[in-house]
Amino acid sequence: MSEPADWFRRNIAEAPQRDVLPVEGAAIETLAWGRPGAPGLLFVHGSGAHADWWTPFAPFFSESRRVGALSLSGSGRSDWRETYAMDQHAREILACAEHLGLFTGGEKPWVVAHSMGAIPAARLAASAAGDRFAGLVIVDFGIIPLHLPLIIGKRPAWTNPSYATEKEGIARFRLVPSQPDIAPWLVDFVARHSLVQRDDGRWYWRFDPSADNKRGTSERGKVAPVLAAARCPISFLWGQYSPLMKPEIVAANLAVTPAGTRFVTLAEAFHHLMFDQPIAFVTAIRALMA
Repeated sequence: MSEPADWFRRNIAEAPQRDVLPVEGAAIETLAWGRPGAPGLLFVHGSGAHADWWTPFAPFFSESRRVGALSLSGSGRSDWRETYAMDQHAREILACAEHLGLFTGGEKPWVVAHSMGAIPAARLAASAAGDRFAGLVIVDFGIIPLHLPLIIGKRPAWTNPSYATEKEGIARFRLVPSQPDIAPWLVDFVARHSLVQRDDGRWYWRFDPSADNKRGTSERGKVAPVLAAARCPISFLWGQYSPLMKPEIVAANLAVTPAGTRFVTLAEAFHHLMFDQPIAFVTAIRALMA
């Protein structure tokens, strides 16, 4: 394995403050960096991910901002629910922003949401609380109009096999959709924080494998009016080679979002652009918030 980059070593040395917050009967995991009272920034993960996906990147912003991340219910160290709803996930995001003090910095906070996490974040932006935020950056996600085919098709149900050792689990870690050119030390960090050892001594992934099914009906066809109703500015940031953001998808999102919505392509990046182009990703987020 190659040696980790200096920025990575520095950032993971800045350990987050870890907490749990009860939201509608479930304990929600929160992470925080930076000084309370500084302008706020909240990161939201995608499907199958968790708050620690942001741990290598949040310290890039923590010198001047109060930075938070959460694990949506069914993910990370958060509780699982009998059912999940995007509006409920939106309320989890808002509750965590309040709990972490992201509204106390004298400026409205920003939200950066990756992949599936953009759906509840957009619902929050379109809610009565939407104008409490400075803006939402949607990272590699967009609506797929009903007249266009699904880009990656219907995904098989998640499974959560167990492993005899943590090392075995780390070796089995895969990103979905898959992509090349991610530093092995970054993959190792994310994989290691994605596993938990249970009472039987075996290692499992930190997510509810039934979460997608428990979220019920597809959000397809429902997101466009949500984007149009956003009460804060929205920006889109996607990877040049992302299988989700084809030109026709970008055009469809451009057609339904308010005038002035920014659309930015990150060169040489795929769906998990924070992993394959980390410095460019951070630079783009800083520019969009400027």
